[in-house]
Amino acid sequence: MYHVAAFYRYANFFNYRELKESWHREAKRRGIKGTILLAKEGINGTMAVPNNQYPLSDFLDNVVGLYPGLEKVERKWSQTQNEPFRKLKVRLKKEIVTLGVPGTSPSLSGGKHVGVSRWNELLSDPNTLVIDTRNDYEVALGTFKGAINPRTASFRDFPEYVKAQLHNQRGRPVAMFCTGGIRCEKASAYMRDQGFNEVYQLDGGILNYLATVDKKHSQWEGDCFVFDDRVAVTHNLEPSGHSMCSACRQPISDEDKSDKRYVAGESCPACFGTKSEEALQSSRERYKQIILAAQRGEQHLRRD
Repeated sequence: MYHVAAFYRYANFFNYRELKESWHREAKRRGIKGTILLAKEGINGTMAVPNNQYPLSDFLDNVVGLYPGLEKVERKWSQTQNEPFRKLKVRLKKEIVTLGVPGTSPSLSGGKHVGVSRWNELLSDPNTLVIDTRNDYEVALGTFKGAINPRTASFRDFPEYVKAQLHNQRGRPVAMFCTGGIRCEKASAYMRDQGFNEVYQLDGGILNYLATVDKKHSQWEGDCFVFDDRVAVTHNLEPSGHSMCSACRQPISDEDKSDKRYVAGESCPACFGTKSEEALQSSRERYKQIILAAQRGEQHLRRD
């Protein structure tokens, strides 16, 4: 059994560059795998450990938590039978989630966090704009009933969506959500900066909602994409059974695999016909190496 923690924290983290090597060393010493991003605005990561969550809790409390502003890093726990990460990465970034709008600061002007009960009330209010701040391929797997899909290919596209579609909606309440809270927290700060006064965000994101709300009272429809080898989860954070196209890295279902455009290691319905022959050959070779590694009982490190 693997224990998985998704975590983030917006904070003034000016000495983040100095910590990359020491944090990598401390996480590796505890047997932790996954990814942690460090930037001036804070930290963001998803990491996992086998058997016992203590090494990861210890890392978050006694390594990350030693720095001012990072003492209470929000984390969401889940479990999976299969190893969700193949290696450990600690990376330096300009933003822990890239909006591309300088000066947007969730620590100064974010929206109001609301729990799941208040969130269901907002969903049922026809005057509230409920906005999914995730990317289009994530929304395609599942979202909340009645939520707006901005149809963005990346989070960088969100400001353009607001400018083009919401410029005359500033008087309406806005409720925003994403996987774990990090994107909607920055998006809500951006909305406040653009003159939207009543802005809410789902505390803990979709993952917290799926972990705490009984399915019979849930307003969630479908599955939730996650950024590890589970690919997607459903209520109680159980793996949904999706896999990932090794060519385009988008989620695929059993139905997608029965589509004639699906070729293992080469294409899926989402990317069929979009790759050059050179790119297809690279995908084929990568897939071949994954299969050979599996036959040897090894893990192919290029999977993530």
